[in-house]
This record gives sequence, C-alpha cells and structure tokens, in this order.
Amino acid sequence: MGAIKASCPGSCGELFQCVVDGEEFLMSYGIEKKSQVVIGPQTGVMEEGLRPKMLQVINELTDQIDFDYTFQTDISVGKGYSSSTADMLSILGAYSAYKYGTVSVPLLTSLCSKIEPSDSVGFSDWTVMNPLNGEIQWQTRWKPKLYVYILEPDQMVDTTSFIRMMESPLYPAEQSKTLLTDFKIACDKQNVELLGAVATRSALLNNKRLPKPYLNDIIDLVNNLGLLGVNIAHSGSIVGILLTEEQLMHMTELEERLSHHPLASYYSLRNLSKIIYDGLQVKNVEEILE
Repeated sequence: MGAIKASCPGSCGELFQCVVDGEEFLMSYGIEKKSQVVIGPQTGVMEEGLRPKMLQVINELTDQIDFDYTFQTDISVGKGYSSSTADMLSILGAYSAYKYGTVSVPLLTSLCSKIEPSDSVGFSDWTVMNPLNGEIQWQTRWKPKLYVYILEPDQMVDTTSFIRMMESPLYPAEQSKTLLTDFKIACDKQNVELLGAVATRSALLNNKRLPKPYLNDIIDLVNNLGLLGVNIAHSGSIVGILLTEEQLMHMTELEERLSHHPLASYYSLRNLSKIIYDGLQVKNVEEILE
C-alpha cells in the first residue's frame, strides 16, 4: 500500500462554549494552521518523533508502530489553538486510512476525547460537540466567509490544567445555556451579526472563570470599529477578532489602534487567518515527504 497523508487544522479557541443540562458543549472553527502526518511502509528511516498525546491516542487503535511516518505542524502549543486535537486526528486519520481504508471523523474525535478534552476541528461542517466524550450535539452546513485576527501572547499555559466549566463556582453556567440556542438561530438565519454576538457573549461569560488580560478593551475597540465580534480560547490564552470579508478594509486601522494600546506588549504576536472548512483531510501520496 502507498503512503497516506492526513492533515487537520487548528483553531483560534472556540466560537463559543457553554453548559447545558450539566453537559459542556463547544464549537471550534478551522484556521490556516495545520498538523500533518504521512504514514507509509516501513523503510527503517524515521525523522521526526510523534508528540506524547499522538502516541497515546494511536495506542487506542494499535499497540504496534509497524509503519514509517513524518509529522509536521505550524500550530503553536499551549495557547488554545487545538494543537493536541489536530495532532491526534492527523495521526489517527492517516493510520485509519492506511490500515483500514476508511476514516470516521466522529469516531476518531471520540478517541481523542479519551486522551483529553477535544475540539471539533476534524469536521468540515461547523459542529457543536461535547469536548469530554466527542458526542455531536448539532451541525450546520452554513459556511460563512469569515476571517479572524488572532491575538497571541508569548505566555504558554497547560490548557488541560484549568478547572472545567461545570466544576467552576465562578462560571455562570445557567446564563451560558442560551449560547447554544442563539448559535443555532444565527446559523439557521445565516446571520453573521448574531454569530459575532454569541462569540462575544461567550468570551465575557468565560472571563469570570478565566480572565483574559484586556478583553474588555479589545471588545470596546471591536465595537468602535463595527467589527463582528470577539472569541477566545476558553481554556487557553489566545483571543480572536472576527471579521467579514467586507470588514478587512478596517485591518490597518485595527492594527494601528492595537499597536498603540498597552495590550500590544502582552498580545505581541498578531496575525490574520481565513476561517476554513477543511476538517480532517486524508489523501493518498506517492511517497513519504521529507
């Protein structure tokens, strides 16, 4: 059998995250940063090691690494980019296609959730799921053309170390339950303004549990420029400013205002990404890439 390449995008946190009837739900969107794994027949030459969680999750499918692989990623770790989920889905997708000729994103996502709370980046449709078990709650085929300006601090965090929403006395779980309903309404109406409002409200509710430096200043700036909204990594450190394609004309002014604000030294890494709908992609390749 020839080599198989699998890739999975990271995300800029979650568009929203909430608690409904004692269950956590979230929805992550893809960005232009990816993890990629290529699996092929053994040649005895392997270049890059897999990350620990990739090895953990592949053990859910096999206890024998009888293949060669390469691993590449441009997703930062410890920030809230869904790097672990993207890594794990890439190795699982490549192995599943290589060994069995088939790939089930729901199944592979549930395997990731056994290792740690996971995100819905493997789905090409926007998918609301329980991060603790990977169960799908709701999906939409709406794919709005959006962008995110990512604000990233230098600081790394252990994104699995924070107390869960359901267990945090600081998190307003009862208020958060309407986020899911409002997200569904926004998608059904294909209304990006409602979508931005859901993201911003989710960020503010989560700020009671895990405060983000300068979040209110960022939201004020976004509102002043008439941009779509703000979303966050609910258990990470990055913040996303959501924009429509038409709002990209404000990017110069947005960056100018950010750069002259004290927050610029904290969120020192800033970059624009298109929001993508690739999900986990698996392809046959002629040979393992170097």
